[in-house]
Amino acid sequence: MDAKVLVIPVAGKQMVERSQPDDTGPAAALHAALSEAIPAFSAKMASRPFAALGVDSFGMLSLRARVEQVLGPVDDAVWTTLVTPGELLELGRSGLKPEAEATGATHSRRYRINMPQMAVGGLSESWLFKEIGDLHWTMIMDGLGVQSSDLFDGTGARLYATFTRLRLVSTNPISSFAENEEVALKGEIARHGAGLFFSEMGIAGHAKTIRASIMSSFSKRAEVTSNTGLLKGQPTIPPGCPIRVLEKMPAFGQGYQARRSTPPPGVLFECPYEILPIHDINGAGLLYFAAYPAISDICELRFIGQGARWAARASTVQRDVFYFANCDMGDQLIYRAHARRDLGTGIEIESSISRASDGKLMAYLVTRKELVGA
Repeated sequence: MDAKVLVIPVAGKQMVERSQPDDTGPAAALHAALSEAIPAFSAKMASRPFAALGVDSFGMLSLRARVEQVLGPVDDAVWTTLVTPGELLELGRSGLKPEAEATGATHSRRYRINMPQMAVGGLSESWLFKEIGDLHWTMIMDGLGVQSSDLFDGTGARLYATFTRLRLVSTNPISSFAENEEVALKGEIARHGAGLFFSEMGIAGHAKTIRASIMSSFSKRAEVTSNTGLLKGQPTIPPGCPIRVLEKMPAFGQGYQARRSTPPPGVLFECPYEILPIHDINGAGLLYFAAYPAISDICELRFIGQGARWAARASTVQRDVFYFANCDMGDQLIYRAHARRDLGTGIEIESSISRASDGKLMAYLVTRKELVGA
């Protein structure tokens, strides 16, 4: 039987190529299901979010029914992580059963949105990043059975959480989460080996949800006084650890690898950013992972040129942050905008943050915002 090569773009780069039979196997059946849900579906569309391809909530319900005919029942924790057709196709090829043999370590929290959780116009993205990051870290520590201050590698070196990718996808602009609204946060953690941890979270409010995907590793300092030479490390996994094991690198991690190996495109705009230690630096003396979106937003105001009006109008619906390096407290940062796409009711900006001292790329961000004000 003839075979065709299916090229799946991941994070803007065509990097996965596999031969699949033309008319048999789960990948072909999933491709057929996608073709029904998305007219004229092609591999070039595989890295775009379902919502951007016109698949609404009912369409996703119908697509899931078709998918489960091929793969069997798909656990909610798996289904809610699928943002693009490429990730769905990868699920079909992974060889992993949708129902995990272990339920993994889970955790949930409930909140009432009040001023500590709010910012201009609604929910604070800074608070949200901190809270889901804390839940991710808490699930790891619970699974390993230690406190964060007692986490060391086999050589006795102190390990620190290093967030490598964090993606938010909201059904509504986050400004639509209102004062006194009750929200529930639920997460599940898994690991690939002993050094990479992945969590999936759902933040449910009134008739709206946010999906968060997080990937983290561990770092240790090569020098006590510097953050620019951090080394990778990993903890010892205790016997009976409840954190579910992923036998293969998930698509979310593959997307990170693809982005890491892809140089940023040309520059549309750039400006310096002076680190504010009392806000941007965390308790371990590192540039806080939750500060990156705020740094991006501050510099974005300069790029757009509408000042406070833009801050009040533009509300995040998607944010994908790829973290590559850290910096010292006294470093200056350089923000660069690399792409701007006007979406009618919103805008998508690709940007990066680098160290001014040596040009080291520290992060790449893809931010989509919806214009909600006049």
